[in-house]
Amino acid sequence: MADYGLILCLILIPLALRWITVWQMRRFYGVALSGNQECKKMAGELSDIRDAIYQVEREESHYAVLRSNLYSQIEAARAELAELRRPAKGRIAA
Repeated sequence: MADYGLILCLILIPLALRWITVWQMRRFYGVALSGNQECKKMAGELSDIRDAIYQVEREESHYAVLRSNLYSQIEAARAELAELRRPAKGRIAA
């Protein structure tokens, strides 16, 4: 009878250990899978943020060019105004 108990233990203990290992691996796989999905979601959000930053930088560059053009137009208008404010000694009337 003791031999049967020993044989039964030698069979059941490895099976139980294997079952416990498989159960834990499935649990860890589920955690890893959900972490991977979270990572993909965050990568998508990061991509959206980078696209938005790129768009803002393009708009900023566009407005910098417009500002530069406006400054040059203002300077030209100021020079013309200064020319018109000078006395009419050397100017010819049109």
